[in-house]
Amino acid sequence: METTLKSINQWYVGWSNYFSLSHYPAQLVKIEAHIRRRLRARLVDQQKNKRNLYRTLVKRGVSPKAAAVAFTNRKRWALSKTVAVSRAYPNDWFIKGKGQAIRSDQKLAHWFEVSQWVSLA
Repeated sequence: METTLKSINQWYVGWSNYFSLSHYPAQLVKIEAHIRRRLRARLVDQQKNKRNLYRTLVKRGVSPKAAAVAFTNRKRWALSKTVAVSRAYPNDWFIKGKGQAIRSDQKLAHWFEVSQWVSLA
């Protein structure tokens, strides 16, 4: 996981520096969330079978009833968005624990708020 995040961070920091010249940083939040979901899907896939996934979720503090989602016929991408997997691997686990690069919280001077760009009639 550390090697994967290191290569993702290298790409993401360079890419986000290039696009930080933009005035619309809200897309960075979506990209960071998508990266975390892809990593959660990878963690689900590494468990190899439903029983191991269930045990891992329970060990990480998820209630047994919520962890039972592991026994459904949902594939890894669908399981990566469930509440149980999100509780077992929260955002802070990726950011603080594994070192995921976050660029959306920089608040650069030339960045506008989304409300200034989007006006719904």
